[in-house]
Amino acid sequence: MLEMKKISSFILKVLSILTVVAQIFCGIAAASVIFANVAVLFVSGEAATELKKYVLQPSNLSKGMLELSGLNALLILVSIIFALHALRKIINNIAESNFFVESNVNNMKLMVGSVVIFILGNILSMMFFSFGNGRNLSSVFSNSWGQIGSYLILLAIIYMLYLVFKYGFELQHDSDTVI
Repeated sequence: MLEMKKISSFILKVLSILTVVAQIFCGIAAASVIFANVAVLFVSGEAATELKKYVLQPSNLSKGMLELSGLNALLILVSIIFALHALRKIINNIAESNFFVESNVNNMKLMVGSVVIFILGNILSMMFFSFGNGRNLSSVFSNSWGQIGSYLILLAIIYMLYLVFKYGFELQHDSDTVI
């Protein structure tokens, strides 16, 4: 029993560290997207010609559509950062044996909202790319319409976990008030 507790504690610590690492990578990606969007606004001269030749014309995109796609990518990355932040807080609470606490319920709400925004952002991404050329511009946000079902299953799982935490918190609260 003690061995299992040590293994669980180790796994929770590793998961917490991995969420921080993933947040850092998403933060770097978000900063890169912001930099690229700003750079596209001010591009001129030979760089503007190359942007048109290698990015806009082959993809059948306008500069404005490229900017919108960049903002959408930023929205997706920010939603991932928020979801990872909430997940890390839940993991840390569970590591401290705080299972059914209000903080976990609130963090699950944040995760549900973040995943909804992530899904909507990915749907917008698919629409932007199909508007341009019917395919994705990069493998970073490589989506297909068939993935919407997977996104909805992910959302359903997270929502079910939210309900478990919500009702568990209510039961814990009732139990604490009776005693």
